[in-house]
Amino acid sequence: MSNLLQTTIKIRVRFSEVDSINMVWHGNYVQYLEDAREAFGHQYGMEYMHIFNSGYLAPVADIHLQYKSTASIDDELVVVITYRPTRGAKLVFDYEIRKTSDNTLVMVAETTQLFVTRNGEFEVSEPPFLTEWKKKCNV
Repeated sequence: MSNLLQTTIKIRVRFSEVDSINMVWHGNYVQYLEDAREAFGHQYGMEYMHIFNSGYLAPVADIHLQYKSTASIDDELVVVITYRPTRGAKLVFDYEIRKTSDNTLVMVAETTQLFVTRNGEFEVSEPPFLTEWKKKCNV
């Protein structure tokens, strides 16, 4: 059975992240997801520089966002990122964003990253470094 690889971060909404109606501007949530992916990479040894040094890039190829509630200035948000094991040359993550004050669900999301060589060619099979990482993490 696979391990559940998950990381949790906290974010306090800054003034610069809200729009004229005092809600977090929708595009800022994508940055929160990126922050969670970076924290996940540091925790589990899948940092972007590790991918790069292995000869690949990992651009986000697909993203799904479902807004459930709003957040505003000074709200503290908890972002939970969970790795979803898949076959092939990709990384898939699920996310949940909640307010810490009352546990209100603000957003659920999913991202898919594909592997591209530094020459710009999509990798269709699982890169060796990803296979090693999956074995090490038991996923």
